[in-house]
Amino acid sequence: MRIVIAGGGTAGHVNPAIALAVALEGADVTFIGTQRGVESRLVPEAGFPMEEIDVKGFDRSKPLSLIPTGWTALGALRESRRLLKAIRPNVVVGMGGYVSLPATLAAGSAGASVVLHEQNIVLGLAHRVSKRRAARIAVSFEDTLQEAGQKGVFTGNPVSRHLVTLDRDAGRKKALETFALDPDRSSLLVFGGSQGAERVNEAAAGLADAWRDRTDLQVIHITGRRAYERVRERVERSGASLLYRVFPYVTDMGLAYSLADLALCRGGATTVAELGVTGVPAVIVPYPHHRDRQQERHGRVLERQGAARVLPDPEATTSRVAEIAGGLLADRDSLAEMREAMLGCGRPDAAERLATVVREAAS
Repeated sequence: MRIVIAGGGTAGHVNPAIALAVALEGADVTFIGTQRGVESRLVPEAGFPMEEIDVKGFDRSKPLSLIPTGWTALGALRESRRLLKAIRPNVVVGMGGYVSLPATLAAGSAGASVVLHEQNIVLGLAHRVSKRRAARIAVSFEDTLQEAGQKGVFTGNPVSRHLVTLDRDAGRKKALETFALDPDRSSLLVFGGSQGAERVNEAAAGLADAWRDRTDLQVIHITGRRAYERVRERVERSGASLLYRVFPYVTDMGLAYSLADLALCRGGATTVAELGVTGVPAVIVPYPHHRDRQQERHGRVLERQGAARVLPDPEATTSRVAEIAGGLLADRDSLAEMREAMLGCGRPDAAERLATVVREAAS
């Protein structure tokens, strides 16, 4: 069985795609991506071959950019047809984003079935265009099934096997050593995704002053590379008794999740899926500029289940974060209930469920 997985640009598209590829054991899997996206690094590191096409997204705020983008897209469609005729896949899996669209549109010319997977709670533009061609549309949230229609199937959002099989007790011991933290303190994990998040970084950095005399709390703050020096210097100036560790990037997020009693983070689809399988309660600060408010809707799904609190971006000040996160970290019973609720939201078998959908489409 030959499978082509198309998608990229951001880790939110690529990491679920790699988790799917791992779950498709025994299949011949090839990726289609771009040289500019993170897939050019992450896919080869995961041990899978990748073919490159030249394609880019359309900036809706600049209508005139549609003309050069359109010409590039036509070239990407021709290149995708050439690649698919050479590979002769049984199924082309579109993981969303501008990279997946040419490949899913070209699938018919190679006689391949199309399966789409949507990470977010709403179908993205690429999937809305490809929807008619798809045999199945796998979704990460049950709320999306109505939009997907009769082709829809709820699988959840694939997460790396490393996180699915995470041993929190062993991970916690190693994390305490790696991050040089105190086993008797409650831990707040702060992160904003691979690029960081300005509002989250600023609100959290202020905790070094707001919680400066707290000897019962500690913070692991993953800033993203751009904000690292600024946050690190601000924390160092505070001279706090609070243990506050700042990192630009953490390669093994399993360690961070193992130690975290609570997370302060954005509400991206991959983040929400990882919180679910690791059982880390969260205060979610949704990215405010999506037209469809997808991150807020992700957060509200968890909030309705008692697994998270949603703090709107404009309200995410240091004082509000200190109040909400500090209150939760001081209430062990509430945190335990939130952890159980978060585990109930997780879909640790999402990769295997999506792999089953792909195999069925190939038969």
